Amino acid sequence: MWDKYKINYTKTLTLSIPVIIAQLGQITVGLVDNIMIGQLGRTELASASFTNTLFSIIIFLGMGFSFALTPLVGKEFGSKNIKQINSWFKNGLITNSLMGLFLVATLTVITFLMPYMGQPQSVIEPSINYMITLLLSIFPMMIFFNFKQFAEGIGNTKIAMNIMLISNVVNIIGNYIFMFGKLGAPEMGLTGAGVGTLISRIVMAGAFIVVFYRHSLFAPFKKALSTELISIAKIKEITKLGIPMGGQMIMEAFAFGFCAIMMGWASELGMAAHQIAINLTTIGFMIYQGLGSGTMIRVSHYRGKHSLKGIKEATESGLHIMLAYSVISMSLFIGARNILPQIFTADVEVINLAAQMLVVCAFFQLFDGIQIIIAGSLRGLADANIPSFFTFVSYFLVAIPFSYASAFIWGYGEIGIWFGFPVGLFVAATLYYCRYFYLTRRKENLVLATLEIK
Repeated sequence: MWDKYKINYTKTLTLSIPVIIAQLGQITVGLVDNIMIGQLGRTELASASFTNTLFSIIIFLGMGFSFALTPLVGKEFGSKNIKQINSWFKNGLITNSLMGLFLVATLTVITFLMPYMGQPQSVIEPSINYMITLLLSIFPMMIFFNFKQFAEGIGNTKIAMNIMLISNVVNIIGNYIFMFGKLGAPEMGLTGAGVGTLISRIVMAGAFIVVFYRHSLFAPFKKALSTELISIAKIKEITKLGIPMGGQMIMEAFAFGFCAIMMGWASELGMAAHQIAINLTTIGFMIYQGLGSGTMIRVSHYRGKHSLKGIKEATESGLHIMLAYSVISMSLFIGARNILPQIFTADVEVINLAAQMLVVCAFFQLFDGIQIIIAGSLRGLADANIPSFFTFVSYFLVAIPFSYASAFIWGYGEIGIWFGFPVGLFVAATLYYCRYFYLTRRKENLVLATLEIK
């Protein structure tokens, strides 16, 4: 088994680790952002929370939408069709730019509606000012995502990682300068945090454009923007694939966010414990996501080579690595359940409740890992509509109702809200795997039929 999969393990990890590092860097800079905003005061922290809750929906939609480019480019990269890669790149840039404009328009409408969302009057003005600066960062963010997903499609995840890590440092420095009025800059408070984010995202887009024109990896694709034709068919194909991918990310984020809202219905203690537990589980989630991205890239390459064997081995190797990591994370969450919450608080009640949540978290690690890896494989196969429907079923028809019933009908209280996670993730993993099995079996039957004709 080791001889069969060792090359696959190496290739999957080579692609996945830079994605994991970049995502963990994003978590770190988000934590630093909150710490710095917290220095401004309670009102600014509440305003940032309100704005980021609305803004994150747009981020997830844009990020998920841009994912569509990777399997389309990856398929052509696997078949070594440079002309088609160039065409997907140019039309992807147009499509993601148009999506960026759409997201900016959507956020503009949301900004006008913010005073009518029932928030305290004291947070409205700083929230709107903060949102305006974040709104301006959407377009460069989508440009960066286009280059990032294109680079991942041709098998390079390190460039995006390096640029994201540099931009994280730029963000922190920008926050410090504009929030607190350093180096001759005006003291802008919460708006300064938005300016720091805007500058960092402009740097992200600009840096990738420079790398694209200077790095030898992209030499075969430099003339694409001037020589390739605009293809309405390709723009439609990217949009058709991108919308359900973005929808998947929004549904997942909303489901977990709604559980936080339900926790507020239960108690303040539950809210505090939930925040600790969800922060700890997010780290594990990012590692699974990185492995899912690596699996998606490899599957898309084998799809271009028309190698069903390669598709299966890439998916299986991702599952093997995920299984090894899930054993480690399960052991950590159970064994250190009373220790990890102490990083965040000294409140004994909060620690005890968070420890119970971490036990539940340990039980759904395997299901979470399976559904992410198989979802990555399905993305690599450019399959999005059916998995998007499965996401809706798993979270909205199963997980959220089960959480509500466990907490408020069956009497399990705060911990009951977490019971919906393993149930919903189990359903998602099962449905995704059935879809993957169906698609691979269909491809297998097509190969057999071809051989019989020959």
